[in-house]
Amino acid sequence: MKYNISRRNFLKNSSFALAGTALAADGLPSAIFNPPASHLGVQLWSIREDMNKDAAGTVKALSKMGYREVEGFGYAEGKMFGMPIADFSKLLKDNGISMPSCHMMFTSKSYDFTAKALTDGAKKAIDDAVSMGQRYVVCPYMADEDRGRIADMINVYKAAGEYAKKAGVRFGYHNHNFEFEKRGPDNRLLIEWLLHEVDPKIMTMEMDIYWVRFANHNPLDWFKAYPGRWELCHAKDMAKTEKRESIEVGDGSIDFTTIFKQSMKAGLKYYIIELENYVTTPMEGVKRARQNFLKLKF
Repeated sequence: MKYNISRRNFLKNSSFALAGTALAADGLPSAIFNPPASHLGVQLWSIREDMNKDAAGTVKALSKMGYREVEGFGYAEGKMFGMPIADFSKLLKDNGISMPSCHMMFTSKSYDFTAKALTDGAKKAIDDAVSMGQRYVVCPYMADEDRGRIADMINVYKAAGEYAKKAGVRFGYHNHNFEFEKRGPDNRLLIEWLLHEVDPKIMTMEMDIYWVRFANHNPLDWFKAYPGRWELCHAKDMAKTEKRESIEVGDGSIDFTTIFKQSMKAGLKYYIIELENYVTTPMEGVKRARQNFLKLKF
């Protein structure tokens, strides 16, 4: 994809380091244009130990909390949490829960650079996502050993996006903070490579709001520079401590209300609770995060 100079200038000139800076809402009342968050789920990584010990009991507990969607992880050779994907899908359905998205890893090993095509294993992962009724297959991060070969990884993501589109699902990429570092032959940010070199028709973005803020960038700047590109997001807050560890939504320093007032501009459709650190227990954490999220006014 041709690099957009005007957006590049915007990125250079924006005051990304000014944490908490909010962009104007174009002078329009956001309540008119922002629908309520009809899709609110939880990333199962947040409660991974509970899922691995007792998937059935944990899914039932999530349903009692009010969750109706989850984002999966840990797919391997047709199984999740030690269960065949058909059985896991039935477990979710029996508890009134769907799984619109799942994290599935795509690395340089997922691509045959000679044949210029995905490996059979990578194709099967996408095909199995379709069989589970997913709408999105999301690559959770770029492997450490792949970050120095971003041009090659662009080919991997293009192939994954194209195959996913033909299969009937949407391919996406989830960020951490390292994507906001300059890498590659032209010293661009990794996030710029992803946004500019992969056609948005075949790859959307899942913004982890916590990691964007941890990198001292403002989500609103990226919404403005790339409107409509962020169809999913991870919502976890940042503790008001020196380490700035993750914490439940509403208990930290991130102004989610201001951010989510720009949901329409961002293209946000799916909001996904996630926790990586715990004040109490993982299950109590995702319960509190959901309750706090529902109190947000946007």
